[in-house]
Amino acid sequence: MTRLTLREYLDEARELISAADYEDAVAICRHILQRYPKHIRTYQILGEACLEKGDFDEATDIFKRLLEHSDPENFVAYAGLGILSEEKGHIAQAIWYMERAFEIAPNNDEVRSALRRLYGKRDGTEPTRIKHNKAALARLYARGGQYRQAIDKFYELLELEPNRDRMDLKVALAETLWRDERREQAAEIARELLEPCPDCLKAVLLLGMIQLEKGRDDEGWAILDAVRGLDPENRMAQAVFGKQTPLPYQEVRISTIMDRPEAQVEPAAIAETPVAPLEEETPAPAPAEEEVIPEERPEAEAVATEVAAAEPEAIGWMEEEVEVLPTSVEEAAAVAAAQPEAEELAPEAVPAEVSEEALEAEAAPVPGEPIGLEESLLASVAVTAPEPLSDVERYKLQLEQQPKDDETRLALARAYRDQEQMKLALEQYTILKRGRAKLLSEVIQDMETMVASRPDNLEAHELLADLYVKDGQLQQAVDRYRWILQRLDERTA
Repeated sequence: MTRLTLREYLDEARELISAADYEDAVAICRHILQRYPKHIRTYQILGEACLEKGDFDEATDIFKRLLEHSDPENFVAYAGLGILSEEKGHIAQAIWYMERAFEIAPNNDEVRSALRRLYGKRDGTEPTRIKHNKAALARLYARGGQYRQAIDKFYELLELEPNRDRMDLKVALAETLWRDERREQAAEIARELLEPCPDCLKAVLLLGMIQLEKGRDDEGWAILDAVRGLDPENRMAQAVFGKQTPLPYQEVRISTIMDRPEAQVEPAAIAETPVAPLEEETPAPAPAEEEVIPEERPEAEAVATEVAAAEPEAIGWMEEEVEVLPTSVEEAAAVAAAQPEAEELAPEAVPAEVSEEALEAEAAPVPGEPIGLEESLLASVAVTAPEPLSDVERYKLQLEQQPKDDETRLALARAYRDQEQMKLALEQYTILKRGRAKLLSEVIQDMETMVASRPDNLEAHELLADLYVKDGQLQQAVDRYRWILQRLDERTA
């Protein structure tokens, strides 16, 4: 009997997608889902396969269920729904989904290109750059360890009426509160998320971890027990908690589809099964043909490594009805009128689908025809620990939101200077020359230090002379200008 690790089997499914063998990729995913009916990563890859295969309705259904039931921050689902909406000609809706993907992965070039293209379709011209909105900025603050600023931004966004039910913002807020050691507030947000969505993976992880940190081991492990079906390898726990994780990586092995011919039968019709509450889920012991090889962790024996066996008919929360987005002409018109400037991303609620008559002539997608989805666009970022922002990146983001913040601009100039990027540093110091007088002495001091260490940089000398003029040090300015002229004469002699 052939057994592969779950990771290996899903990698094989991805390779099949890349080779345009969509049917076999779908078959592998459905085979895995018979064993792990709530496994988030398998559903994500199944959605990708359906999208590439041209099964747009199925892909849309899967991606929406991922976001609504288990992973509200799933970058792949947002990007996929953006692509699907664009293929259907629903540009406003495509922009909304792609903006959410951008907030999660603002450095993804494919997402930036997609947004520029979509804005061009909507507005007639493509913007030269895509600015960060408040949600993207909040996430970048969190990545850079500026948790208080991030938390303030998340709360500010959630206070706005269109955002009050946005689960992606609540999940990000809960995680940031936990990282800032505000355990009670994080637990409150996690519980709020789990009421309508008991399978929200990150909320389960955070709430379970908080209970363990409080010494409530029984309660904590009971909550974390739900993770086994959603993420049996504990990939998300590794990404969120790092070395602190109570759930180490599990090597899960599974029989292949060739060894279980009955799994090749077409799955049963979708069942409208309500989601069971978190505490009511009692998994049955795993059958002998599947094995989970955990790392040694004596203190965590309370968490079993087997996952509930499931019949093909019981596909779980992914089998429920999906709420259809509004499609009225009036709503579509209201959405179009409320669109932001091309370079600004707005956090408003999901817009209604735009009628095809209101769009420019665009070719309708051909069912069954692959649409060339870029692998880099659908590379999952949810399980990758983000790199901290550099000082330069952090200061630039702050200046995008508050361009008149001279203190931050001075910090950016100094950061460039310390990195030996003198041209960029001088650009920032030149802007500060027109700024508030209270920082003038600091800027002059910085420039004096710069010209002392780099006497051949005439641009720095000229800026220092200009600063002397602004500060009323006219003799110093005249002496500096004369010195520059002498140097210029020497160079031309």
